Amino acid sequence: MIVLHARAAIKPETRERWFALLDAVTPPSRAEDACQSYAAYEAVDSPNTFIFVEEWASVEGLHAHFHSPHFTEFFAGLGEVLAAPPEGTVSEVSSTTTLDESLAAAGIGG
Repeated sequence: MIVLHARAAIKPETRERWFALLDAVTPPSRAEDACQSYAAYEAVDSPNTFIFVEEWASVEGLHAHFHSPHFTEFFAGLGEVLAAPPEGTVSEVSSTTTLDESLAAAGIGG
């Protein structure tokens, strides 16, 4: 599994345009075969800063997403809304456990 984690700060006056860009990219991204999860959240401690958490079946699937019409349109629109360049990471995950499993392994829970 591939996990993308990105942080994007937007100009406060561009919130309406930002949400239009998100509305246009999110549903078709979630519908891609390789997409396992696709979410964006606003940071509680930093208004106008958004966190993307995405899970993809493979790096090839993520790269295909980067070349999709909806992503290229989204990416092209970022220049008008971003307050600074986005930052992030792409990680390849070799194993996954549930939160319950991890808590139990740490001796927490019942």
